[in-house]
Amino acid sequence: MAHLSFPIRALLVPVALTLLLTGCASRAADQQQGYSHLYEQGLRSQQGVSQVSDQALQRFIDLYSPIDVDYIEAHLDEVYAPELYFNDTLATIYDRDTLKAHMLKTAERLDYMNLDVQQTWRDGQDVFLRWIMETHFSIMGSEREARTIGISQLRFDDQGRVIFHQDFWDSSQGLDQHLPILGTVTRWLREHP
Repeated sequence: MAHLSFPIRALLVPVALTLLLTGCASRAADQQQGYSHLYEQGLRSQQGVSQVSDQALQRFIDLYSPIDVDYIEAHLDEVYAPELYFNDTLATIYDRDTLKAHMLKTAERLDYMNLDVQQTWRDGQDVFLRWIMETHFSIMGSEREARTIGISQLRFDDQGRVIFHQDFWDSSQGLDQHLPILGTVTRWLREHP
Protein backbone atom coordinates (compact mmCIF):
# COMPACT_ATOMS: atom_id res chain seq x y z
CA MET A 1 0.00 0.00 0.00
CA ALA A 2 3.05 2.23 0.44
CA HIS A 3 3.38 2.61 -3.34
CA LEU A 4 -0.11 4.15 -3.67
CA SER A 5 -0.37 7.92 -3.74
CA PHE A 6 -1.83 9.66 -0.68
CA PRO A 7 -5.23 10.57 -2.29
CA ILE A 8 -5.76 6.97 -3.43
CA ARG A 9 -4.74 5.65 0.00
CA ALA A 10 -6.99 8.21 1.70
CA LEU A 11 -9.91 6.94 -0.37
CA LEU A 12 -9.11 3.22 -0.23
CA VAL A 13 -8.67 2.90 3.53
CA PRO A 14 -12.10 4.31 4.54
CA VAL A 15 -13.84 2.26 1.83
CA ALA A 16 -12.06 -0.92 2.95
CA LEU A 17 -12.79 -0.21 6.61
CA THR A 18 -16.45 0.42 5.85
CA LEU A 19 -16.70 -2.87 3.96
CA LEU A 20 -14.97 -4.75 6.77
CA LEU A 21 -17.08 -3.19 9.51
CA THR A 22 -20.41 -3.56 7.73
CA GLY A 23 -19.56 -7.15 6.83
CA CYS A 24 -18.74 -7.92 10.47
CA ALA A 25 -21.81 -6.06 11.71
CA SER A 26 -24.17 -7.85 9.35
CA ARG A 27 -22.67 -11.24 10.25
CA ALA A 28 -23.09 -10.46 13.94
CA ALA A 29 -26.70 -9.41 13.38
CA ASP A 30 -27.32 -12.58 11.39
CA GLN A 31 -25.89 -14.64 14.23
CA GLN A 32 -28.23 -13.16 16.83
CA GLN A 33 -25.92 -11.29 19.18
CA GLY A 34 -22.58 -12.11 17.63
CA TYR A 35 -19.63 -14.40 18.00
CA SER A 36 -19.25 -14.39 21.79
CA HIS A 37 -22.97 -15.05 22.24
CA LEU A 38 -22.77 -18.09 19.97
CA TYR A 39 -19.73 -19.40 21.84
CA GLU A 40 -21.44 -19.01 25.22
CA GLN A 41 -24.61 -20.62 23.88
CA GLY A 42 -22.53 -23.53 22.53
CA LEU A 43 -20.85 -23.99 25.91
CA ARG A 44 -24.25 -24.21 27.61
CA SER A 45 -25.88 -26.51 25.07
CA GLN A 46 -23.02 -28.94 24.40
CA GLN A 47 -22.12 -30.56 27.70
CA GLY A 48 -19.36 -33.11 27.28
CA VAL A 49 -17.98 -35.97 29.30
CA SER A 50 -14.98 -35.53 31.59
CA GLN A 51 -13.29 -38.81 30.61
CA VAL A 52 -12.07 -38.60 27.01
CA SER A 53 -9.98 -41.45 25.65
CA ASP A 54 -6.62 -40.87 24.06
CA GLN A 55 -7.96 -42.68 20.98
CA ALA A 56 -10.81 -40.18 20.58
CA LEU A 57 -8.37 -37.29 20.83
CA GLN A 58 -6.01 -38.94 18.34
CA ARG A 59 -8.88 -39.45 15.84
CA PHE A 60 -9.50 -35.69 15.99
CA ILE A 61 -5.81 -34.85 15.49
CA ASP A 62 -5.51 -37.33 12.60
CA LEU A 63 -8.41 -35.64 10.78
CA TYR A 64 -6.40 -32.41 10.56
CA SER A 65 -2.88 -33.78 10.22
CA PRO A 66 -2.86 -33.26 7.26
CA ILE A 67 -6.32 -32.36 6.01
CA ASP A 68 -7.28 -34.64 3.12
CA VAL A 69 -10.53 -35.03 1.13
CA ASP A 70 -10.49 -38.84 1.13
CA TYR A 71 -9.68 -39.02 4.85
CA ILE A 72 -12.49 -36.55 5.67
CA GLU A 73 -14.97 -38.63 3.66
CA ALA A 74 -13.90 -41.84 5.40
CA HIS A 75 -13.45 -40.65 9.00
CA LEU A 76 -15.34 -37.43 9.80
CA ASP A 77 -18.39 -39.36 11.05
CA GLU A 78 -16.16 -41.15 13.60
CA VAL A 79 -14.74 -37.85 14.87
CA TYR A 80 -17.80 -35.55 15.07
CA ALA A 81 -21.30 -36.18 16.48
CA PRO A 82 -24.37 -35.53 14.26
CA GLU A 83 -25.34 -32.42 16.28
CA LEU A 84 -22.57 -30.12 17.44
CA TYR A 85 -21.24 -26.62 17.86
CA PHE A 86 -18.29 -25.86 15.56
CA ASN A 87 -16.55 -22.52 15.04
CA ASP A 88 -13.19 -22.22 13.29
CA THR A 89 -13.42 -18.37 13.23
CA LEU A 90 -14.49 -18.62 9.58
CA ALA A 91 -17.80 -20.46 10.02
CA THR A 92 -20.24 -21.46 12.76
CA ILE A 93 -21.83 -24.86 12.14
CA TYR A 94 -24.34 -26.96 14.08
CA ASP A 95 -24.51 -30.32 12.27
CA ARG A 96 -22.08 -32.89 10.92
CA ASP A 97 -23.32 -32.83 7.30
CA THR A 98 -22.74 -29.08 7.00
CA LEU A 99 -19.37 -29.47 8.71
CA LYS A 100 -18.38 -32.19 6.25
CA ALA A 101 -19.27 -29.93 3.30
CA HIS A 102 -17.29 -27.06 4.89
CA MET A 103 -14.24 -29.23 5.51
CA LEU A 104 -14.32 -30.80 2.06
CA LYS A 105 -14.51 -27.36 0.47
CA THR A 106 -11.60 -26.19 2.63
CA ALA A 107 -9.50 -29.24 1.74
CA GLU A 108 -10.22 -28.80 -1.97
CA ARG A 109 -9.18 -25.12 -1.91
CA LEU A 110 -5.89 -25.74 -0.13
CA ASP A 111 -2.87 -27.49 -1.57
CA TYR A 112 -1.87 -28.57 1.95
CA MET A 113 -2.92 -27.93 5.55
CA ASN A 114 -1.54 -29.55 8.67
CA LEU A 115 -2.00 -29.02 12.39
CA ASP A 116 1.09 -29.73 14.44
CA VAL A 117 -0.24 -30.17 17.98
CA GLN A 118 2.30 -28.76 20.44
CA GLN A 119 0.46 -29.34 23.71
CA THR A 120 -2.79 -30.77 25.05
CA TRP A 121 -4.40 -30.25 28.43
CA ARG A 122 -7.70 -31.14 30.03
CA ASP A 123 -9.91 -29.19 32.38
CA GLY A 124 -13.02 -31.14 33.36
CA GLN A 125 -15.06 -31.69 30.21
CA ASP A 126 -12.87 -29.37 28.12
CA VAL A 127 -9.87 -30.54 26.13
CA PHE A 128 -7.51 -27.90 24.75
CA LEU A 129 -4.94 -28.30 21.99
CA ARG A 130 -2.27 -25.68 21.26
CA TRP A 131 -1.14 -25.99 17.67
CA ILE A 132 0.78 -24.56 14.76
CA MET A 133 -1.07 -24.65 11.44
CA GLU A 134 0.82 -24.72 8.18
CA THR A 135 -1.04 -24.12 4.92
CA HIS A 136 -0.03 -24.04 1.27
CA PHE A 137 -2.40 -22.57 -1.31
CA SER A 138 -2.53 -20.63 -4.57
CA ILE A 139 -4.02 -17.20 -5.12
CA MET A 140 -4.24 -15.83 -8.65
CA GLY A 141 -1.59 -18.29 -9.84
CA SER A 142 0.84 -17.47 -7.04
CA GLU A 143 1.91 -20.13 -4.53
CA ARG A 144 1.56 -19.03 -0.89
CA GLU A 145 2.51 -20.52 2.46
CA ALA A 146 1.25 -19.47 5.87
CA ARG A 147 2.04 -20.55 9.43
CA THR A 148 -0.12 -19.51 12.32
CA ILE A 149 -0.69 -20.46 15.93
CA GLY A 150 -3.93 -21.29 17.67
CA ILE A 151 -5.82 -23.23 20.30
CA SER A 152 -8.82 -25.52 19.89
CA GLN A 153 -11.28 -26.12 22.72
CA LEU A 154 -13.09 -29.43 22.40
CA ARG A 155 -15.82 -31.36 24.18
CA PHE A 156 -16.66 -34.99 23.47
CA ASP A 157 -19.78 -37.11 23.90
CA ASP A 158 -19.83 -40.51 25.63
CA GLN A 159 -19.01 -42.19 22.30
CA GLY A 160 -15.79 -40.22 21.90
CA ARG A 161 -17.15 -37.87 19.23
CA VAL A 162 -16.63 -34.10 19.23
CA ILE A 163 -19.77 -32.15 20.13
CA PHE A 164 -18.10 -28.77 20.75
CA HIS A 165 -15.18 -27.35 18.74
CA GLN A 166 -14.06 -23.74 19.10
CA ASP A 167 -10.85 -22.54 17.46
CA PHE A 168 -9.03 -19.49 18.76
CA TRP A 169 -6.64 -18.10 16.16
CA ASP A 170 -6.10 -14.96 14.13
CA SER A 171 -6.91 -15.70 10.50
CA SER A 172 -5.51 -12.30 9.49
CA GLN A 173 -2.06 -13.50 10.58
CA GLY A 174 -2.36 -16.76 8.69
CA LEU A 175 -4.62 -16.69 5.64
CA ASP A 176 -6.23 -13.26 5.24
CA GLN A 177 -2.90 -11.47 4.86
CA HIS A 178 -2.39 -13.27 1.53
CA LEU A 179 -5.65 -12.11 -0.04
CA PRO A 180 -5.20 -9.36 -2.64
CA ILE A 181 -7.28 -6.50 -1.15
CA LEU A 182 -8.15 -7.74 2.32
CA GLY A 183 -4.53 -8.73 2.99
CA THR A 184 -3.30 -5.23 2.21
CA VAL A 185 -5.88 -3.69 4.53
CA THR A 186 -5.25 -6.11 7.43
CA ARG A 187 -1.46 -5.67 7.17
CA TRP A 188 -1.91 -1.86 7.11
CA LEU A 189 -4.24 -1.97 10.13
CA ARG A 190 -1.75 -4.11 12.07
CA GLU A 191 1.06 -1.67 11.28
CA HIS A 192 -1.01 1.45 12.18
CA PRO A 193 -2.70 0.77 15.51
